[in-house]
Amino acid sequence: MSDDAEPTEGMGRAGYYDTHSEYQRAVADTAATLIQRCVAASPLPDADETYMVADYGCSTGANSIKMVSDAVTAVRARQPGIAVAALHNDVPTNDFNQLFANLAAAPDSYLGLEPPVLPLASAGSFFATAAPAGSVNLGMSFSAAHWLSVQPEVRVPGGFYFCEAQGDARESLARRAADDWARFVRARTAELAPGARLVVQMVGTDDAGQVTARRLLQAMAEVAEAMASEGMIDPGAVEHYILPVYARTAAEAEQPLVDDPLVTAALAVDEIRVDPVANPYLDAWQRDGDSAAYARSYAAFVRAFTESSLRLHLFAAAGPSADRLVDEYFTRLESRFAADPMADRFEDWTLTVILARKGS
Repeated sequence: MSDDAEPTEGMGRAGYYDTHSEYQRAVADTAATLIQRCVAASPLPDADETYMVADYGCSTGANSIKMVSDAVTAVRARQPGIAVAALHNDVPTNDFNQLFANLAAAPDSYLGLEPPVLPLASAGSFFATAAPAGSVNLGMSFSAAHWLSVQPEVRVPGGFYFCEAQGDARESLARRAADDWARFVRARTAELAPGARLVVQMVGTDDAGQVTARRLLQAMAEVAEAMASEGMIDPGAVEHYILPVYARTAAEAEQPLVDDPLVTAALAVDEIRVDPVANPYLDAWQRDGDSAAYARSYAAFVRAFTESSLRLHLFAAAGPSADRLVDEYFTRLESRFAADPMADRFEDWTLTVILARKGS
């Protein structure tokens, strides 16, 4: 996998992603008490300085605005009136206009707090420095750090996901994921103030080897293979496509904290764990039995976070037919979900990493 491979991009169709990302919101909600704990543990800056909250991989903010607002409220509970800034970071292709529109419209936005909180944008990869040195008192990242920095150039016959890869392909993906995570953590060593905390949540793999979204990605691969067999998609594109996501284990998350001298000198592990997160779509179906509604919601959720990647790498050769084929793909996926809600259910084991910046 070459370092000059095509970079991955942020979420497309931002308003669509905002509307259909209930699962990401459910994951972020599990971090509320963690944020309270981290704010309580992080030192407050001097009276004439600003407490900075940084949100890495913010997308358009629909799932993180509340978490940032909760953090600001917790900081102000410790010291009323303290100056606070909120730094929203994502790649330059992110829809920052939508982010700030969401920030203005959200009922739980920190913009309504007094004294005013300063909103800031950082347009750059979180695999590199995204904030001034020593400026961040609380860093957070939700449902973002599992994305790889580049589109993998590997072949995974019969699958769309890293866990289906074998041999050299699997080793290549593991190396890329390890390097990306090390770069993410290394970049934070420069940005975090002494005593600052960093909370990261991403899809994970538990100690028993259960991989987040494995059933879903297998279903997606099978739908694509069926379309290829009917001449609708290039079979070569199906064979070479892989979703650029890696669900790390707790041990993989800890690796740079043990092996990288720069990281171990700067950061201490507060907590690393993997927990299951309930599926809101499946829970609703189990209550009401409406498989059609379940399938619509589930397919929309999947489309919201995969369409950008699929368009660029699975349907790229379709040209003017791409829109029609993407619609057909998700229509088939929705029909499959409705036929057997349990078969392709989304299962999530969220990996939580909390780090502390050493120093005082």
